[in-house]
Amino acid sequence: MKKIHFLFAFVILAGMLSAFTAKAPTTVYYRDINGFFAVKPSSGGTCEPHPEFNCEYVWTGAAGDNNPQNELNYAESGEEQSYYLIP
Repeated sequence: MKKIHFLFAFVILAGMLSAFTAKAPTTVYYRDINGFFAVKPSSGGTCEPHPEFNCEYVWTGAAGDNNPQNELNYAESGEEQSYYLIP
């Protein structure tokens, strides 16, 4: 009977630990000067002023249509009022 208690405690502990080690989305997107979304390259670039955009976005899929150009599918992150300029 004690083994069942240990097994139950282990399952609960494993579930709690996995909640703390879940990874955030690693793909970051940007919106160019024309407003199109694209994957942000790791090669570098700069955030330039723009009155409507943010420098980074993360995919949420909130719109539910899997359209990569639907802004409702993204959450803003990074610098506000800027767009990402690739050199």
